[in-house]
Amino acid sequence: MFLLLLLVAVQILFNLYANTMVTSAAHTAARSVAGHRASDDRCASVEAANNRFVETLGDYGDGGHATLEWTCSDPDAVTIRISARHPTILPERMSGLLGLGRLERTIVVRVEAFVE
Repeated sequence: MFLLLLLVAVQILFNLYANTMVTSAAHTAARSVAGHRASDDRCASVEAANNRFVETLGDYGDGGHATLEWTCSDPDAVTIRISARHPTILPERMSGLLGLGRLERTIVVRVEAFVE
């Protein structure tokens, strides 16, 4: 029983770390896309931002554990939907019951416009 509780604690810490890293990398990618003035420029820069996202995550990103779905056609905001599947040290059934091992999040970054 002690070993199982120890594994759960380690999995929770790993999950918190992975969530933080994936969210931070996605937020940085969204800010870089939202920095373009024209909507067409934003949509064109999505691929480069997605590549930087994967590069930032290193092996975790190269393994396809985290994916981004972009919406850049809105002139006022850039929206990213993050889907990530974290590796677990717990049995698959237990991690599913505890809600560990998955990240589903949406980030919206507003586009700044200069008013003259």
